[in-house]
Amino acid sequence: MKVCITYWYHSCFTLESDKKVMLFDYPGRGIDPHLDQKINSLVDDSELYVFISHSHEDHFSPDVAKFSSKAEKTHFIVAEDVPVKRMIDKAHSSSLDVSLTRVKPDKTYRIDDLKVRTWKSNDAGVAFLIYLDGKKIYFAGDLAKWNWPEWSEKKVKEHVKVFDDVVEDLKQERIDIAFSNMDERLPSWAGPIGFIEKVKPKYFIPMHTFGNESWLDDLIGSEIKADSEIFHYEKSGDRFCRDI
Repeated sequence: MKVCITYWYHSCFTLESDKKVMLFDYPGRGIDPHLDQKINSLVDDSELYVFISHSHEDHFSPDVAKFSSKAEKTHFIVAEDVPVKRMIDKAHSSSLDVSLTRVKPDKTYRIDDLKVRTWKSNDAGVAFLIYLDGKKIYFAGDLAKWNWPEWSEKKVKEHVKVFDDVVEDLKQERIDIAFSNMDERLPSWAGPIGFIEKVKPKYFIPMHTFGNESWLDDLIGSEIKADSEIFHYEKSGDRFCRDI
């Protein structure tokens, strides 16, 4: 199965496979509005699955509904902390075929021919594991190895444990594509190297850069004890197409 992943900004990506397009965490700030036309061109006549991991503005905008007008059908898979009324009203105003699944942590859902498993994030909302045609795609949202220097030791341990427990779960799966965080503001960079070495995804997609794509140079240059291929994007619109 061939997939194409496009980086848009921060934690916003699309993943295309056959007629399906998955759109992850379209943000309410930071993204260049001129990119909407390019996203629309990918969504055109597709089955669109919009994943929203949580309500933070750098991961969610109700304006994501605008892409429904180009899709053959749209399904929103949305964490329960996200306010959906304005988004769904907008989507229904532009498309007749719109549906919504509100997701809770630590549950499994069937959505058309997808299976979606969730974990509770150690920040807000959920992380997703998507089963697509026998392949497994992980999207972390804001679940990461958060170890902010200003936090207490107790708070850091609590947050790191949540991340480590999810990593242990993912080690039991054969992950084909993993979208997980890299944030150089933290001593741990939010945990990408440990994640890659333990989970060993076939393809690793770093995210949460706030447009600082140069951070990826440091990750690519690190000694990592795993054979995962890393999507080394440099600007919005960069694409990564592979057989999985």
